[in-house]
Amino acid sequence: MTKGAALHQFFSGFGMDAYAASAVPADAVFPYLTHDLVTDSFDNGEVSLTVNLWFYTESEAIPNAKADEISKAIGMGGHLIECDGGYIWLKRGSPFAQSLKDDTAPNIKRRYLNISAEYFTTD
Repeated sequence: MTKGAALHQFFSGFGMDAYAASAVPADAVFPYLTHDLVTDSFDNGEVSLTVNLWFYTESEAIPNAKADEISKAIGMGGHLIECDGGYIWLKRGSPFAQSLKDDTAPNIKRRYLNISAEYFTTD
């Protein structure tokens, strides 16, 4: 599985539609998440990925709970996902989650997640 496919599979595992940040369809339905595709290879250090969680709700608890779910899935020591040529080590970035709002629609809630990825891959 390619690096991009492995990342997409991981981010699709949280009960929400997941889209590459550059490929959100016009008819996307809340809730959904978007993720960046940033790749690298062995011994180049960590790269930063951004995940955005999008909700249409009056509640702050719902987006906060989903951010917590992703945080727990990554864990304190990170989470390894397998891909072609090796593994991707996902870790929580700092700050991990930030709350953002949409000034044009107050019921659109967004959580901006910082995730670090270290690539242990041959290419």
